[in-house]
Amino acid sequence: MKKKLLLSTLLASTFLLSSQAGATQQTGTANFNLVYPITVTQNTPMEFGDIDVSVDGTCSLDYADTTAGPSCIAGGATAASGDFTISSADGSVTIGLSAPDTTVPGVTFTPTVASSTVTVASNTANLKIGGTVTVAAATATAGAHSLTYTVDVTY
Repeated sequence: MKKKLLLSTLLASTFLLSSQAGATQQTGTANFNLVYPITVTQNTPMEFGDIDVSVDGTCSLDYADTTAGPSCIAGGATAASGDFTISSADGSVTIGLSAPDTTVPGVTFTPTVASSTVTVASNTANLKIGGTVTVAAATATAGAHSLTYTVDVTY
């Protein structure tokens, strides 16, 4: 009986020592970047002015407040590109725009941006947005309309 108990103790201590011999530790690293939150403020809403509803066509607005295209009509409201102020840490930010808005029947609005990156200096940058309004005369209705778009700004 003493031999069995001694053998059992010897085996148990061998397994305990062998399992401890295989244990190890390693320190991991957690990286992060502390940044200021990004804010985006619309200064000027986009304005195309008058657009012909009687025929299919397009009216485009550039980043310098000028409209062009077969459906743009002179007169009406003064054209203005969308103007935004971005506040963030200095450096490059990435610009994304929402997909075309088709919530007004017979009209598709597609926003555009000159560059998908903007450089922020002294914690501020200016962003101009242009776009194109495409009219399908058969389903569009005359009158004042508004469509929306989303500007996404990320580090």
